[in-house]
Amino acid sequence: MVDLHRNRRDEDAFHFDEEEEHHPRNHEEEEEEERFESISIGYEDDVADEGVVHGVEATNVVELSPPSVSCFYRLRQELKCSYAFFSLDELNGTVLDINNTFAPDPIVWTVLARIVLLGLAIGAMVYSIVNYPAENRWIWMGFLTHWTVVTTIAYFALILAVTLSPHALEQPANGESPSVLVRLAWAFYSLSLPMNILVVLLYWTLDYKPGETVITFQVISLHAVTCLLVFIDGNVLSTIPIRFKHILLVEGVALLLVIWTVINDLAGIGDGKWEGEDADQNNGDDKLYSVLNWSDSPGRAAIISVIVIFVVNPLIFSLCWTLSIWSRWIKCDGSRRRIYQEEGSKADSYQGSDYGDDEDDVEEGR
Repeated sequence: MVDLHRNRRDEDAFHFDEEEEHHPRNHEEEEEEERFESISIGYEDDVADEGVVHGVEATNVVELSPPSVSCFYRLRQELKCSYAFFSLDELNGTVLDINNTFAPDPIVWTVLARIVLLGLAIGAMVYSIVNYPAENRWIWMGFLTHWTVVTTIAYFALILAVTLSPHALEQPANGESPSVLVRLAWAFYSLSLPMNILVVLLYWTLDYKPGETVITFQVISLHAVTCLLVFIDGNVLSTIPIRFKHILLVEGVALLLVIWTVINDLAGIGDGKWEGEDADQNNGDDKLYSVLNWSDSPGRAAIISVIVIFVVNPLIFSLCWTLSIWSRWIKCDGSRRRIYQEEGSKADSYQGSDYGDDEDDVEEGR
């Protein structure tokens, strides 16, 4: 059985060599390939020694860890066109366990926790709207902070629905995407965490003025608490991964925000009527954000927008991506993630999906 398994690996290596002739790799990728292959071979030998080879179970099954993948290798692979937007492949011969990743046991406590988190997020939004000046509530949804809290509520509602839906949590076949409901929740998580961090960063570095700004419950709830709630749900209660391609979601929202500020400014919509503003409803103190004054300082507004979209956003998203693969002992290898395993077999849980069938994507040892 072991010989057959190794013969199959040799055949895969032969095909890999043929593909490599048409798609040469640089020295760094070759070193990464050799390191990964040596780890994978050693791992498979360990499994074989215990009498478990690709689904054949021995009397004694031991707990084994899959090969480690460096964050740079993971980043390169996740950015490839062949790597699905919602791929479950962990790039080390394993796939994510849908149930334990998005709705971990004990399920009763997970449901209760998510009901509480959803309630807190809704409470923060309702409190903000109720305490917003009545004459300005029409523009409440015009600000990034409020976009973010609505996105956060949508995430908590979706992940709660996933938790309550056994059908949505069914493990798909290797290489297939999870259910639509799981993908929606996953997308909103990858969107809401970076958005919350951006809102917290911008508020406490630009808007907050020590000695002048009054710290109220509304300020804390929208510029700290909701961010913490999303982080707890995705990184503590569960271990929802963020794929680097999900940066497109965050960049899309940032682009929409810039377009909205341009429309708001040029159309003279303004930000409502606030104490201390003059009677003119179309000057500098009526912009949604004073730094994005497209009427009077379009060049400055454009530069700031470019910096946010192409510098600040990618940095914040990279932080969120790193947090999603952060593991014990200060490692960024994703080893904390929940891996799928067939009943009664450890080896089956480490086979992974076959995302790399395309010639230019077969770069890891099998």
